[in-house]
Amino acid sequence: MLGSSASVAHDLKETAMNNALAPRALTLPATSRYHVARLLSLTAVTALALMLMACATKIAAPTQELALSRAAIEAATRAGAAELAPTELNIARQKQAMADTAMTQEQYDRALLLSNEVQVDARLAEAKARSNRADRAASELREDGRVLRQEIDRTAPR
Repeated sequence: MLGSSASVAHDLKETAMNNALAPRALTLPATSRYHVARLLSLTAVTALALMLMACATKIAAPTQELALSRAAIEAATRAGAAELAPTELNIARQKQAMADTAMTQEQYDRALLLSNEVQVDARLAEAKARSNRADRAASELREDGRVLRQEIDRTAPR
C-alpha cells in the first residue's frame, strides 16, 4: 500500500506542475534573495534612524527669546506705553506670563511661540506710544503756531 500512495502523490505533483492554473511557489535565485534581504535591512535601519532623530530633535529651552520679550516689554514701558498704549502693553504682559508658565511646564515650543508674540505686541505698544507722543507734540506745535499768528495779527500795524 505504501507504494501505491507514493505513486498517487507523485502523479498529483506532476498533474499540478502541468496544470497552468495551479498555484506555483515562486523561488528567487540566491542573488535576488540577497538583494531583497539587503533592501529590507536597509529600510529597517533607515526607519530606526528616523525614529531616533525624531526623538532627539526636542526643542531647546527658549531662554534667550524670553529675555528678549522681557526687554521689549521694558522698552515699551520706558516709551510710555503704560499711559499711551495700555491695551497693547497689557496683552504683551499677559502673553509673557503665559510664556513663563509654558517654560516651567517644559512646553518649549509654546513658550517660544508666545515669546515671539510678546515681542511683536510689545513693539506695537512702543510704536503706538511713540506715535501718540508725536501726535501730541505736533498738536502743541500747531497750537503754538496759531497763537503766534494771532499775536502777530494783533500787534501788526493797520
